[in-house]
Amino acid sequence: MKSDDAKTETLQFKVTDSERKLIEKCAADEGTTISKYVRGAVLMSMVMDGKAEAIKIVAREVGEKAFGMVRQKLTRPTQEGR
Repeated sequence: MKSDDAKTETLQFKVTDSERKLIEKCAADEGTTISKYVRGAVLMSMVMDGKAEAIKIVAREVGEKAFGMVRQKLTRPTQEGR
């Protein structure tokens, strides 16, 4: 991740007890943190609304993740062969 993409800002918002429990459960079910879960949900909502900047952010993150997975698969046979 580029240094200018470092997450340094904080957003706060209030939720009901039942909303908090649901968000925590959904994040846990996906094996992620609450921050990542909520950030992803918000960004995807913006993508669905056609917000160009959100589409760029999500596309970049998906691209980086996909590239990392491909790189891992390409280097794995070399590492296993040692």
